[in-house]
Amino acid sequence: MKAILLPVILLASSIFAFAQTTPEPTIDSPPGWWQIPKTKTILKLGGYVKFDLIHDFNPIASPDYFDVSKIPTDGSEGVSTHLHAKETRLYLDTKTATGIGEVRTYVEGDFYGTSGAFRLRHAFVEINDKWLAGQWWSNFMDESIIPATLDFEKPAAYVFARHAMFRYKHKLSGDAYFAIALEEPSKNGQTPAEPGAFESPLPDLTARYRITKDWGHFQASGFAAKIQYRYLSGGTDAVTLFGLNLSGRLNFLESDYLIYQAVYGPGSGRMRGGLSVALDSNGELQALDDLGFTVGVQHSWAPKVTSLLTYNHGIVDNTAGQSANNLHISNYLAANVLWHFTDRAFAGVEYLHGTRTDKNDASGAANRLQMSIKYTFN
Repeated sequence: MKAILLPVILLASSIFAFAQTTPEPTIDSPPGWWQIPKTKTILKLGGYVKFDLIHDFNPIASPDYFDVSKIPTDGSEGVSTHLHAKETRLYLDTKTATGIGEVRTYVEGDFYGTSGAFRLRHAFVEINDKWLAGQWWSNFMDESIIPATLDFEKPAAYVFARHAMFRYKHKLSGDAYFAIALEEPSKNGQTPAEPGAFESPLPDLTARYRITKDWGHFQASGFAAKIQYRYLSGGTDAVTLFGLNLSGRLNFLESDYLIYQAVYGPGSGRMRGGLSVALDSNGELQALDDLGFTVGVQHSWAPKVTSLLTYNHGIVDNTAGQSANNLHISNYLAANVLWHFTDRAFAGVEYLHGTRTDKNDASGAANRLQMSIKYTFN
């Protein structure tokens, strides 16, 4: 972590110190941005500190976040209290005026790495808001409707993925655009009995259409992919995957809104870090059909008090070759109240409820209470 943070801190300190001895900036920098002296580049350092106090009333094998796929279905009992600050986040954002348009670079990380180590979340270069190369939210997901839960994990049957990619975005009008991308593929699948290894012969192909109006926005996105297993004895077993995601936001009253998402597709679990394929009754690979629905409502009770209620339901169409304890149905419910005691900070409490049902109908439930304090310094 120190190896990453120290150079960033030293660079920023040097720039800011040097800026004190140079003439006034020649670029009209937005609030919070600094011009690197004698260049056309402006930069912004930001992030937030977030503290979480978590109490689990039932066992769940994910103490830092509420992952309903980790709920035990063996009837076990237990309680746990946990405190951490791993969601604390740092980023560096730069913009440079060039002959081909504005070039932006962005690097962001948090502390959810092994044993709380600093890890990379996003890192990309973008040219003129059209071409993007690096790691960013998948083009298949709708990053602007990520439910504002205190929980870091978010719903289970929900498109939530950061991928290395090469993306092109084309504006169709002032309020609509189309984007297409090649993204890092996943090799997660149930391994056949015969020795071999999974391969990703092609990058994932993703596309989205999005329109934004005063009433909110609507997005339709899709992906196509291929995964295959190469047997040591020779030959391969390949499966084609695809998915469709419909999502959006509807604004109502003065500052309230509703978010929604419906995702379906053979292999769409790869967009959540899950399995893409499993074994059929003959021991051959078959795409796993996944279906998920998410809905959420954000409400302002007062200028400094807000709430979010969100619910997610997911179903995996298990194959005949999967074991009895594989996940079949999941439910995720979160409800919170936040007090925004300054413009850049809040304190809040959230109730989380989740259930898991396996292929053999064994089930389990978990309940969590989470209290958080967050201060944003950008």
